[in-house]
Amino acid sequence: MSLTMKSIVEIAMLPPALVDENDDISIVAKVLLQANKGCVFVTSVGEVVGVITERDVLRKLIEESGVCSPEILAKEFMTKPVISISKTATLAEADDVMAQTGVGRLAVVEKAGSLIVVGFIDAELIRASIKTELLKTMKKRQKYVQK
Repeated sequence: MSLTMKSIVEIAMLPPALVDENDDISIVAKVLLQANKGCVFVTSVGEVVGVITERDVLRKLIEESGVCSPEILAKEFMTKPVISISKTATLAEADDVMAQTGVGRLAVVEKAGSLIVVGFIDAELIRASIKTELLKTMKKRQKYVQK
């Protein structure tokens, strides 16, 4: 198998952190801290409708003069639409989508067009996965050459 055939997004993705669109900014901040992932996906009736990054929370707090008001809801400052990719896509395809759209992470969905997030992937995960696959391939080839 070639590197791109083995290297599908599903292997490299991480589970998503989720909040509801009606959760306030303090809940979003808590989920971000607990998940330690850098972003949360915003859902409405189980489907993803937006994404919030740590930077989005900081930006909103600065706009509100540092006040973490319970009136500030996730749906008011989330980024939408969410850029997604199928879990069966290759890492190269995920990297291309990120480059074309200028985003740093993608929602991973069960199949193209779905709004149900099953994970997420970012550039760092892609690099780490490709590096691991390359090392495995090099070791296999090295064993073959040594025989």
